[in-house]
Amino acid sequence: RNITEDAGRQRMVVLQGMISMEQIDKAFDGKQVLQNVTLDIPDGQICGIFGKSGIGKSTLAKVLCGICPPDGGRILLDGQCLVSQNTPYDRKLGLSIQMVYQQPYAPKGKERALTQDVLVKVGLEPQILAHLPHQISGGEAQRVAIARCLLFRPKLLILDEATSMLDVSTQANVLGMVRRQMQEHHGSILLISHDEALVNLLCDQIYVFEKKHTNQKEKNMK
Repeated sequence: RNITEDAGRQRMVVLQGMISMEQIDKAFDGKQVLQNVTLDIPDGQICGIFGKSGIGKSTLAKVLCGICPPDGGRILLDGQCLVSQNTPYDRKLGLSIQMVYQQPYAPKGKERALTQDVLVKVGLEPQILAHLPHQISGGEAQRVAIARCLLFRPKLLILDEATSMLDVSTQANVLGMVRRQMQEHHGSILLISHDEALVNLLCDQIYVFEKKHTNQKEKNMK
């Protein structure tokens, strides 16, 4: 990667970004949520998106996952078009992107494939899968969801406030483990949060989402 000067401040120029989002627009019922959003997520990096609740961070993640199509712009994954305003989402290509939500579903049948090793790494006992939904906490459900996504060895793991129900110590341990697991296969992480301290601590590059959306800017780079 190169660092160049742009309007008096440093700006990262990603030479080979795994994910490139170019001028993404999205509106709901005439309300503009995303406007001209352009960002890159390089291989093997943690990219942070920081901003207040309701500013469009989760909408961006949903566009990346194919949950909602963009009204403008395009997204490239390893140089191939993942989705654009004129091209439907490439579901086969999109299988390499996994997302963990703030409030994931409790353990279900499909989680039975989780290995004891992965569960232990996120601080859970394998017996958690035998529990009924009302018998586990929100934080436990979040860790089960993270463990399930790691089994797919995704190229991009999106964490959308995905550790918000964990205490600070457990949160740091889980995110550290996730980073190590992803780095083993050069996967990237998109960490979406309104917790500025957490994003500053963990991320290699940070995009700050502000009102008038989404005039995002790179806040800092490690």
